[in-house]
Amino acid sequence: MSFIPEAAIELIKNFEGFRAEAYPDPITGWQLPTIGYGTTIYPDGYHVKPSDIISEARASECLADHIAKVCAPALTKIPTWVKMNSNQQSALYSFAYNLGAGFYQGANFTSITAVCDSPDRWNDSVWIDEQFGKYTNHGLEGLVRRRTAEATLFCTPV
Repeated sequence: MSFIPEAAIELIKNFEGFRAEAYPDPITGWQLPTIGYGTTIYPDGYHVKPSDIISEARASECLADHIAKVCAPALTKIPTWVKMNSNQQSALYSFAYNLGAGFYQGANFTSITAVCDSPDRWNDSVWIDEQFGKYTNHGLEGLVRRRTAEATLFCTPV
């Protein structure tokens, strides 16, 4: 299993927020019941049900499991991944948790793929912020804050 930096976990928790009771997904409603820190499927493969309740400790376990089993395998395939510091990797873990682990080289993700593929620009905080900022669903406040935090972390030396 890949090492997941604590900064990734904390950033994701901060923006996902903890909810002990299952809630409807903001986009699909109860078609995709969600719980904890954005969990829709438990580590054992069972789907969250509308009546579910979870402890914060169990929600943290579910988050870590999803990052390790879904996000890490996809992200570690990015050719420049090993060149990234833990803050850069953490920013991309958060991005992947929010928008899907398979973003790299995806048709709708050319800007963030360019970030991954351009180590010579990793110190260009204005450019990095612009690239992350393209994924805010037309300026939704929470996503603007999240992408700004991800870009800032990406540009923060270790």
